[in-house]
Amino acid sequence: MLRLSKKAVEEKTGGRYIIQIYGNEQLSAGDQAKGAEMLFNGANDVDLHSTMILSNVVPKLSVVSMPWIFPNGYKSVDEAIFNKGAKGAEFMKKEINAKGAHALAFGENGFRQITNNVRPITKPEDLAGMKIRIPAIAILVDVFRALKTDPTQMPFSECFTALQQGAIDGQENPYDTIRSAKLQEVQKYMTIWNYCYDPITLSVSGKVWKSLSDADKKIFQDAADAAMAEQVKASRALDASIIKQFKDGGMKVNELDAGSINQMKEAMKPVYAKYKDKFGADAFTAFGYKF
Repeated sequence: MLRLSKKAVEEKTGGRYIIQIYGNEQLSAGDQAKGAEMLFNGANDVDLHSTMILSNVVPKLSVVSMPWIFPNGYKSVDEAIFNKGAKGAEFMKKEINAKGAHALAFGENGFRQITNNVRPITKPEDLAGMKIRIPAIAILVDVFRALKTDPTQMPFSECFTALQQGAIDGQENPYDTIRSAKLQEVQKYMTIWNYCYDPITLSVSGKVWKSLSDADKKIFQDAADAAMAEQVKASRALDASIIKQFKDGGMKVNELDAGSINQMKEAMKPVYAKYKDKFGADAFTAFGYKF
């Protein structure tokens, strides 16, 4: 996807701009939070990060990671982020731009699911006492404490070994992240609960954006829009095949029913109240949530 954008920019500008891609956080020595900071301080010119990671610099982006803020799956996501004039997308762009970068377009990692080695999760009580690895994001700490787990923050690079050795019981991530890290090889159970949606943002530094002519800004924008639209399409097409791959490999997969999800939502009320006070109700209504 980044290569699509790179190719389009380089071709349309006649080679005046050359984009060099560095994967796997090479420029920040594996530190995702530092990688996000490097966009905003101008050390990196172009950036692709989850909004969850960008929230370390732009705290209000945490709202998009709130549990079950998208009650109708991708339909709710499209209404808030991808449809023309979507208020959630405008909110995220405004917050990112206000911190000094420039958000071009959004893609997705998809919905985050939960895996573990203890038991199938069919109701809230099944989570009690589990040691679950989560990213270093304050909202997720609050979410998993409210679900009576023991949330454990650790670098994702350590997750496979920690699961393999039993240092933690489980973790949560989108399907493709689980697969690419081969976590299904060290996890017995996966529960599909779509509790948290994970958008990704293609951005440029404010320094780069200000240096572009209007014609070049359009080239960058058009390239980003096309590349991210392809990324979303490809990401969603993968979901069913990944689930099948997990099942075929011996993982036990179940989908949480509406009744159990409603019980979990009930446990989230204090979390929503806390972040409503912190960020304001408008941050939530941008994504269609009503208190």
